[in-house]
Amino acid sequence: MPLLLLLPLLWAGALAMDKLCPLPCVCQNLSESLSTLCAHRGLLFVPPNVDRRTVELRLADNFIQALGPPDFRNMTGLVDLTLSRNAITRIGARSFGDLESLRSLHLDGNRLVELGSSSLRGPVNLQHLILSGNQLGRIAPGAFDDFLDSLEDLDVSYNNLRQVPWAGIGSMPALHTLNLDHNLIDALPPGVFAQLSQLSRLDLTSNRLATLAPDPLFSRGRDAEASPSPLVLSFSGNPLHCNCELLWLRRLARPDDLETCASPPTLAGRYFWAVPEGEFSCEPPLIAGTRGSLEVLFQ
Repeated sequence: MPLLLLLPLLWAGALAMDKLCPLPCVCQNLSESLSTLCAHRGLLFVPPNVDRRTVELRLADNFIQALGPPDFRNMTGLVDLTLSRNAITRIGARSFGDLESLRSLHLDGNRLVELGSSSLRGPVNLQHLILSGNQLGRIAPGAFDDFLDSLEDLDVSYNNLRQVPWAGIGSMPALHTLNLDHNLIDALPPGVFAQLSQLSRLDLTSNRLATLAPDPLFSRGRDAEASPSPLVLSFSGNPLHCNCELLWLRRLARPDDLETCASPPTLAGRYFWAVPEGEFSCEPPLIAGTRGSLEVLFQ
């Protein structure tokens, strides 16, 4: 085709693309799909005229405060959605209800304090969910139910969580990475990780865990060569109570880690892995008579 005839066609295509692209955004044509880039645009809400062929939508570093079902309606081909570092405080029920192809959802660096059971409904093929750096104090049971079978990476670090939906997390067969660090978690349900055969990284750093119940998962961190899926486990910064209940963990022999004991007083401040096994002891109960009855005092 002569160049003089080709140029008008290219110019017409460029004009058509401009009409499809939201005014403050930049759109890149990816053959039959689009990448819509709207980061750092001062947006107060999701642009209403995003082309439904968009497979990647970047809305990071704006001032969006709330999400609702109309924001992503009919965007069934969207694969990657980034909403990092906005001011989102609320996600309405089924805001992502049409996003059946979504693989990656970034909501980190917002102001979420709660996720309801329907807040994340819709992305049944989600693989990566990033919720770090919010103010989450509660995630409702069932919040992750739509993507239990597909999720590979879950990051809820740097929040205010005392509990997470343990039943759901323990039923994620494809989960590779789980970041729970820098929360307020003070207990783990026994055996909660037993079914996570693909898990390769578990970060529990800087919570409020005084003890850990035995779990087959933790032993996978001992021998990277012998295990097909070795575990990288991090749990420093917890107030560990180094008594006989943690002797099983001490026997995993990981001397390169820097976890320390917070109690009992005789072990406080000492490196967990450097304390000899014989010092991980539990005081026997002291039985004393009190006016003809027996009172059991535990030390």
